[in-house]
Amino acid sequence: MGGSGGEEQFQRRKGSSVMKSLVVYSSKSGNTKRVAEAVARGLGEDTVLATPADAPDYRDFDFVAVGFWIEKERPNFEVQKYLRRLKGKKVGVFFTLGADPASDHAQICLENVKPFFEENEVLGYFMCQGKIDPARVKWVRQMPPSEMLSTEHPAHWDRAALHPDVDDLARAAETFRSMAASLD
Repeated sequence: MGGSGGEEQFQRRKGSSVMKSLVVYSSKSGNTKRVAEAVARGLGEDTVLATPADAPDYRDFDFVAVGFWIEKERPNFEVQKYLRRLKGKKVGVFFTLGADPASDHAQICLENVKPFFEENEVLGYFMCQGKIDPARVKWVRQMPPSEMLSTEHPAHWDRAALHPDVDDLARAAETFRSMAASLD
């Protein structure tokens, strides 16, 4: 599995008949990076892991997994820029957010994410709760209680801080392993 310097490994495999996968991700607090690494493990050895800034040409891959953190209920800006170029590929989408994936807020985020992938064939989505950026938590804690969206914030932050956990990472790997298997 390639890291940030995926070009060398990518060149080595160029003539291979094995499915080539690219995992492109953006991570602010480390949550999405951990999920991206699990996704890459699930996809197998012939996978390049890269950020949008250092990603090789997606057209040289059979499958592209795109991961990001949620910013204002949408993919973060760095990934939005990358997605403007991504067209005509079989893709899998994963993202991290502070909210519980079963929450109404997470479902709103999922619906807001879908239009960014309209020019691709999406094989599946994976959402994962993750710890909230400590700077954001500090900022919200300084708000008067009357301005907070919910009095449940502190308990929510504590739950979110436990993710992604081992089970989340195993589910991510299996989800993308299944997506890849559907391409055979």
